Amino acid sequence: MVRGWISSPDGRHHGAHYAEAARTLGKHSDDFLDFSQNVNPLGPPEAALVAGAEALRGEVGRYPHLHYPELRAALADYLEIPPEIVLPTNGGAEALFVAARAAAEGPVGSKAIILEPTFSEYAAAARAAGLEVVRVVARSPKTGFCLDLAVLDETLKGLHDVSVVFLCNPNNPTGDAVPREEVLRAAKRVQETGAVLVVDEAFADFAPEASVVSETDDTLFVARSFTKFFAVPGLRLGCLVARDPERIRVFQPSWSVNAVAAAAGIAAAREPNFVKATLAEVTLRRRELLGALEGLARITAYAGAANFLLVQGPEGLSEGLAKRGVLVRGCEPFLGLGSGFFRVAVRRKEENERLVEALHDVLFGEAS
Repeated sequence: MVRGWISSPDGRHHGAHYAEAARTLGKHSDDFLDFSQNVNPLGPPEAALVAGAEALRGEVGRYPHLHYPELRAALADYLEIPPEIVLPTNGGAEALFVAARAAAEGPVGSKAIILEPTFSEYAAAARAAGLEVVRVVARSPKTGFCLDLAVLDETLKGLHDVSVVFLCNPNNPTGDAVPREEVLRAAKRVQETGAVLVVDEAFADFAPEASVVSETDDTLFVARSFTKFFAVPGLRLGCLVARDPERIRVFQPSWSVNAVAAAAGIAAAREPNFVKATLAEVTLRRRELLGALEGLARITAYAGAANFLLVQGPEGLSEGLAKRGVLVRGCEPFLGLGSGFFRVAVRRKEENERLVEALHDVLFGEAS
């Protein structure tokens, strides 16, 4: 059976499984148009590729600076925050893991609240830190998957030993973005319990108005990923923003960011025209794709704020698309979603059109 997702025994599940799909179907992985991974459709900035190539030739023979002063300064300028609160990490995933570990060392709590449906790495990070995972469904189709913060409030009232709460904003895979003011209200509520709120802003570059990166304190951490917006997932670059990152760095291996990723990140962060072009392109293509999906019978598409859309259709639709060379992110493993839900990246105009055509073929039984 061909699936648009693979779920590992430890509960982690992600997209970009073109190699597995290729083996199942007897195809080459390059034969697929991959809508299952969410990266910038414009690709990486040219300056980042040049800087990375130069670092590969000139920097691999020596260790990076242990504290990454130039990288911290570049990321801080990009985020418009002081460099001393920036901790570079090996992708956004490492930021989540060290944040959970730091929260677990706090004075209260042994539980981590996960607001489902959401990214599977939060539970993995919590377990790695020795915390008990408490999953609560806080988004539903009835509200267009907007986060119901009342669910968080009720959960906090019922639990008295919470160490950390994870909030993804914009949320993966539903795409909803919580307004900045509501995130800060949630942070205050979590702070009252003595717990830490970790806001994962992996897709906040696509919705900068929702970011709370400038509001971090001892109980509000913000994890950022630079792989999605700058289209370099293979390089692994992110950061954790916190009031006292040195307290958190003790849980991180030394030299966590390699020289190539650091050089590419510095160059990418200094490309304001790339940022403007990306926001314009993704906003336009997301609107076009949403309209096209809404025009298909038996399909429900949910508006999002990032570079992907959540879609619901008949069971088996993602498998039918894979057989036609189009991979989407099946969402069956997500608590609160299940069979029939899938996520699609926003790609270039012609690629989005190919997705819609493939959906039409599968839905209405036309020959591939």
